[in-house]
Amino acid sequence: MQNHILLVNDPIAVANQHYESENPQNCRLFCAEELGIELAREIIDESYIAASSYKLVLIAANSFNIYAQNALLKILEEPPNQVYFVLFARMKSQLIPTIRSRMPIVNRIKKEKLSPFSLSISTLSLRDIYPFLKEKSKEFGTNPTQLKIEIQSLYLDCIKEGLNFNLKEMQLFEEALFWAGHYERIQHIFLVLLLMILNKKKEKMQQNIKV
Repeated sequence: MQNHILLVNDPIAVANQHYESENPQNCRLFCAEELGIELAREIIDESYIAASSYKLVLIAANSFNIYAQNALLKILEEPPNQVYFVLFARMKSQLIPTIRSRMPIVNRIKKEKLSPFSLSISTLSLRDIYPFLKEKSKEFGTNPTQLKIEIQSLYLDCIKEGLNFNLKEMQLFEEALFWAGHYERIQHIFLVLLLMILNKKKEKMQQNIKV
């Protein structure tokens, strides 16, 4: 048995499946949408509790707080005797370099084709935005993972539509992904993006007229 990082499409679901296949007396599961410092402390405390034989600690999250990662670093580098760790993550870039360098990475990512964005970018207008926000607030609720996928779909559809974003506009998408992982309201995230895209479409149209 060896400590390792497992890259998967759905870390929490895969970790739960892994846990169900293990002997519960020898396995501990820690899952969170974002791995924070409090959960990191629980993991450390659990790691030092003596077990009759080996102990497998499963850690899964869709995002990893940098302070929590730093808190876990020492125990991942020098785990107690017969304690083994498996980290479940979506991307290796979510983990700090010092953790990545100390744990082998196993890539089990299955390539998934993103569905088109819920609204057509080519026909997007101001009157489409309010019904969309109302519908999506019910659909996503507090599901940051699905929200991030929808933001990525929006970005890709804009690129396919020929919208070229400058650095400041690209940062809006990056900030949207960040706030999606911190439970910001869906209406706030998409309102900013969609209004920016409408303005971008207007600029493109004016440029075409001049040409």
